[in-house]
Amino acid sequence: MQPVLDRVVGGIVPSNQEVLERARNRLDDLTKPVGSLGMLEDLVLRLSAMTGRVIPMFRSPQVLIFAADHGVSEAGVSAYDGDVTEQMAVNMCMGGAVSSVLARAQGVPLRVVDVGVKTRVRHPNVQVRKVACGTKNFAAEPAMTVAEARKSVEIGIEAVEACISEGRDLFVIGELGIGNTTSSTALLSAFLGIEPQLLVGEGTGISAEQKEAKRRLIEKAIQRFKDANPSSGADDPWQVFAEFGGFEIGAMAGAYLACAYHRLPVLLDGVITAAAALFAYRLNPAVADYLIASHQSPEPAHAYALKALGLQPLVQWGMRLGEASGALSILPVVRNACKVMAETATFGDARVSNPHRAEHEPLGPGEARVESPAATGAECTDGAANRSAAVQPTANDFDEAERQALYKAIYARRDIRSFLPDSIDDEVLMRILAAAHHGPSVGFMQPWNFILVRDRQVLREIQRVVERERVLAAEHYEDLQRDYYLRLKVEGLLQAPLTICVTNDPTRGGPHVLGRNTIPETDLMSTACAIENLWLAARVEGIGVGWVSIYQKADIRRILRIPERIDPVALLSIGYTAHFPEIPLLERVGWRSRLALQGLIYHDFWGNEEVQSP
Repeated sequence: MQPVLDRVVGGIVPSNQEVLERARNRLDDLTKPVGSLGMLEDLVLRLSAMTGRVIPMFRSPQVLIFAADHGVSEAGVSAYDGDVTEQMAVNMCMGGAVSSVLARAQGVPLRVVDVGVKTRVRHPNVQVRKVACGTKNFAAEPAMTVAEARKSVEIGIEAVEACISEGRDLFVIGELGIGNTTSSTALLSAFLGIEPQLLVGEGTGISAEQKEAKRRLIEKAIQRFKDANPSSGADDPWQVFAEFGGFEIGAMAGAYLACAYHRLPVLLDGVITAAAALFAYRLNPAVADYLIASHQSPEPAHAYALKALGLQPLVQWGMRLGEASGALSILPVVRNACKVMAETATFGDARVSNPHRAEHEPLGPGEARVESPAATGAECTDGAANRSAAVQPTANDFDEAERQALYKAIYARRDIRSFLPDSIDDEVLMRILAAAHHGPSVGFMQPWNFILVRDRQVLREIQRVVERERVLAAEHYEDLQRDYYLRLKVEGLLQAPLTICVTNDPTRGGPHVLGRNTIPETDLMSTACAIENLWLAARVEGIGVGWVSIYQKADIRRILRIPERIDPVALLSIGYTAHFPEIPLLERVGWRSRLALQGLIYHDFWGNEEVQSP
């Protein structure tokens, strides 16, 4: 089996530029001046290219905070002592940190992963994945071994992939670790070949004397590393990272790599996250296509790192807290930009004259635009596309389990004729009826009503007229088919605790219902949709439904006192049943078998079963 690190680093592909161009065409066709949303437009286009979706949407973000201690903090490079990392991790899990507040306000789950805090973190919600109890002091020796560096990166990959398995689709990555600004500055100095004098900032608010001491410490450590590796040290990202890095920085780099591998966007926070991103970039430059720079902090090194990554920050608010606080502050902007792309009307939708029509002239009748499989949402052949079943132009509201549940309900729906006498809880019944009431209807006329029949005398009278019609109908069949027909039971009317008469009111909505001018029977079609919703909802509640359709409407109108203009479309006996058969009733009794789907599909015109070549 391929190691997780090699799989991810080697499997990242650049973002999809063909989808980006399709997204640009849509963006320019929205009812607004071209480019009027400034950087938000660039953001949406990048998100489209990352995900392969013309209309990106993110419904399940995740905040991951990686925590670790640094040996270099012993040198007094921070305004806080080394115990603060553990204390802040506890505070974050208890909901008292700024990041906790911001995540909670947006309904985004936050997970803290301990990859190297020097003591045990005193909170059960912290996920413990320690590489070691803090790094060594890089002022005197390498912070970690290359093996430890690889392990920290693997932990970040695994943390993201665990969240992806839970349905997460966008990541906000942050860190906790006293001394990690010093570590990040040293990493950036080594990676970029820039003197520490230009990179060192105030970090957590150190004094001018501490800042100068930090600069000298980093300079000496960089020189020591160069002396020990005169030829190739700076060219090997693993060596550089092992010399100056932190376990939480490595985990963040792994998280970025995993997001890029799965074509999911990730929001960078401050300078420490940028150092982790640059490390990931050195392992595979394509990772930069999936990174969003939320903001630029006052740390001098941050601007250099973002420039090296080719990223432009969305805002510059002077934030320098870390802990993913800046990225969380920008997350609503990201999600709102996607909503603009999805929900703003195009000029065509709004029937507004498009001043940009010359740039994006619509296709005329019979014309076709040739697009690549990636651009049209068809299955692609590159490595990234192969990791998902198919690429589609929009995000899906349903995860795999939800999709499977829907199809299971459809294929398991049966016409039930045998019921238990147990009553149906009112809350369950209302859920089923609400599902029916949410059925689609032409012109939103909602022509249905539901008569809930529980009275045994009324049900016996209904059963009597139904049985009469069943026997009379048998005369239309001969020999064996008549025997099959007479096996069909209607006793469910008396067995079930409830029968619902679903009615259709063709007058609801007035004399002119939108969409019904040329096909007047769409009122009946709408009621049929409500019945199907009811049936599927009942099935997932474990409740059977039997459709009784053998009756004279005049009889049902009389028994249930239904006005003449109202059509009693269906009698549905519903209740619990001992068994949902695997085979439909009419197939089981030998009446008919299901037709082959392929024989029911025509292409372009009636009777043509052949697929035309593109």
